Amino acid sequence: MVNTTNTKVTKKDQEQPNALEQYNIILKLYKGLFDNIEDLYKKSKDNKSGTVTSQLAYKVDRIAAGLQLTLKFDDEHSRKISENFRDLYRHVRFSMKMIYEKQEYKFLESSRNIAKTLYESWSKIKPSI
Repeated sequence: MVNTTNTKVTKKDQEQPNALEQYNIILKLYKGLFDNIEDLYKKSKDNKSGTVTSQLAYKVDRIAAGLQLTLKFDDEHSRKISENFRDLYRHVRFSMKMIYEKQEYKFLESSRNIAKTLYESWSKIKPSI
């Protein structure tokens, strides 16, 4: 049976999050990125946890993809920094893809450093309201 009720999208549903909400969303994404890469690093030492590490790597890849979606390339002021962040997220995503497709860990340490730096730096920033 097809649902035929029309739902209206209100103006409130279309509003963007305010600066504090945006800050907290990014902070949670960075925390998830960092925590999951740390778990992955610990589990990568155990040769028996191939499926678990693949699942964690895929999860980290999805978090990094979410972070990529937050980048803004539409204005000139944010374009360059967005390009730099995109490169960081691409590196993390490539590293995770190497893990969940080939069980190759050679880029895990650099991705771990990126995640740590992003999380620690972002958590020190106070959002301007």
